Amino acid sequence: MLDSNGFYMHGEQKMKIVDFVGDSGSGKTRTIELLIDRLTKMGKKVGTMKHIHSGSFSFDYKGKDTWKHIKAGASFVVAVTENEIITIEKTSTRIMPTEDLLNKFNGKDIEYLLVEGFKSRMLHLNNVKHVLCVTDVSQIFSFNEQYGNPDCIVSYTIKGINKINDVPLIQMPEEIERLAETVL
Repeated sequence: MLDSNGFYMHGEQKMKIVDFVGDSGSGKTRTIELLIDRLTKMGKKVGTMKHIHSGSFSFDYKGKDTWKHIKAGASFVVAVTENEIITIEKTSTRIMPTEDLLNKFNGKDIEYLLVEGFKSRMLHLNNVKHVLCVTDVSQIFSFNEQYGNPDCIVSYTIKGINKINDVPLIQMPEEIERLAETVL
């Protein structure tokens, strides 16, 4: 559940959600990397969620033990190393409610959840900050026609413009501080 300040609420846990959308190659991943670095240096706890468009993609590999567990019928597998815990959950995410995806972060003490993609899922949520990453101005107008104005626009290629349609245009990477202020 989202509160009026834009925090996702579960019990006492509050989590600010920022969704990054844009065409492939527009700088979403790089922007998220820079913002993670900035927020963690400020002492914030950050989580990420990435939409992967390929239905056949898997972190698991054919022949590995975890793959064998799934193939045998396990719907949830936890792999533990000295430095990581990897969970694999086999389920259809197409019909899964957005809140169920967000609930995956319950109990993780995350203050900021940076989401890459999920345009069709996240844009209808009003208390989520929407960041549009673009390489040219035409992408902004195309996005606006379909979805309306984002909360801010990020570009690594458009220079010398601070706003478009009253929406801040943040020039990256030099304005990472401005982006951090915008999402805080």
